[in-house]
Amino acid sequence: VLVDASIDQGLASFQIVLDETEVVVEVVEIYDEATNQQEGAIGYGDILFTEIMYNPAALSDTEGEWFELYNNSDELLNLQNLVFERDDVNRLVIADPIELAPGEYYVFARTQLSSDAPNTSIYGSAITLSNTGAVLSIYNEGPESDPGALIFSVNYGEAGFPDGTGASISLGPDKLSAAEAVLGSSWCVSTSLYNTGDSGTPGEVNDLCDQSESM
Repeated sequence: VLVDASIDQGLASFQIVLDETEVVVEVVEIYDEATNQQEGAIGYGDILFTEIMYNPAALSDTEGEWFELYNNSDELLNLQNLVFERDDVNRLVIADPIELAPGEYYVFARTQLSSDAPNTSIYGSAITLSNTGAVLSIYNEGPESDPGALIFSVNYGEAGFPDGTGASISLGPDKLSAAEAVLGSSWCVSTSLYNTGDSGTPGEVNDLCDQSESM
């Protein structure tokens, strides 16, 4: 609505005009130029995969598979609506408002039998972990069902990664950086036993790797 007022020889006149011109509105997404991350998103390397149980022996794969996350940032992170992918084949969106404190671990498991770690969520059959290797990734929330910006990805089938049968493969607790966590030489086979009888440290600090055995 436009209001036009004019004065002529001491007399004032007002005119009100309805302007039906369409106004173009542009929506702009704001990004941090330094990281190319959408504002509010979790940055690359702020969450790491630190342990993967893809070939349990005490349980079947459909009962005993699990993987572990680690908060590698200085912030309390909410995992709700983050997206897991395995080889662009399996996809899982985290529905629950899970809060992960700095330096803490969290387990995602196929069933309740997988581990007795209290910090665990059950994902069922949404993600399957190949025994011969796979690319496991976590992303920020994206538009509709698509994932957003990558947080971290690891290919545990690449050369140099250990072969875990009846034991998880775990990232050395002294290798907690995105640059080191993608290298097979930073991972080893777990040696500590957990409740199923297999080896692993679900939800806890990983076993220290003997670098001569992890190569």
